[in-house]
Amino acid sequence: MIKPIVLFYECQHLQTSTIKYLEKYFNIISLPNPDYDTDEILSKTNVIFAPMEYYLGQEKINSCKNLQAIASPTTGLFHIDVDYVLKENINICSLKNEQKYLSTITSTAEHAWGLLLAVTRRIPSAYESVCEGKWIGREFGKKTPRMISEMSLGILGLGRLGSLVAGYGKAFGMTVYYYDPYVGNDLYIMCENLNDLAKSSDIISIHVHLNAETENLIGRKFLQSIRQGSYIINTARGGIVNENALLDALISGHLGGAGLDMLAGEHLPGFKDKLIEHQLIKYAKQHDNLIITPKIGGCTRDAWEKTERYVVDMVIAELEKTFEHEHIA
Repeated sequence: MIKPIVLFYECQHLQTSTIKYLEKYFNIISLPNPDYDTDEILSKTNVIFAPMEYYLGQEKINSCKNLQAIASPTTGLFHIDVDYVLKENINICSLKNEQKYLSTITSTAEHAWGLLLAVTRRIPSAYESVCEGKWIGREFGKKTPRMISEMSLGILGLGRLGSLVAGYGKAFGMTVYYYDPYVGNDLYIMCENLNDLAKSSDIISIHVHLNAETENLIGRKFLQSIRQGSYIINTARGGIVNENALLDALISGHLGGAGLDMLAGEHLPGFKDKLIEHQLIKYAKQHDNLIITPKIGGCTRDAWEKTERYVVDMVIAELEKTFEHEHIA
């Protein structure tokens, strides 16, 4: 039987084990990135891996005359024209809504907690001072007024990741609040609205999807409502936090610090070219209360291997359904 053709891109950095697994079931075409696509390649492709940095829209989909499935080992699908794909009866195989499986992937929640500890205790700058030959622990102690166990944790979005981070907070002896209009959990204290969460929490950790409802959800009003010296941790998506308002809150000293694994527009072409001029990065170079990491929440080798393999298996299952249907017909 002729193997279906799968197209993926080197910019996606699929794991070697994933590529070997694909070779068992597919004929592979690999290109550096979608800028190298040709009509000839797209027309014979059965499965395409969609990189987050490039939008897979109607024009390109129309060039994929034999496309049966789109693979994306991500929970977000903003890089795909989902409505058009579904209209064309093309399957999308992703991690979106795969909650049972995703409960085994803890790397992003772990990174959120790492950012929380790093920014509240000024760990990176303390390390740098030692490397410079200094030993001034008391100076860093002055910047850390309270123990984690004496602070309250606010969870925005008590889904899979929010629940994990809430559990970590409880293990550290924190009082845990949450705001999520779609979820209830008696283990933690529910806030009726976003403003109540702001007023109740010393540290707010964000775990919601980016959409029209959540874009700039953490804006000037929210940041003005938080307690003096509070912290923001965001391992969700850039764009949920209004970066201008965040910067102003940091500069004024009302916000004690922030740990970010995302920046607005980080998935868009050209973002990296302008990175050095980003206002938050400029601030972080001069201050030790803002830590920014380059979207490494899910970046552990085992998490990559597991999620990529899971999505490939989804693709295989979808193609098998199509083959069985055509065979019966």
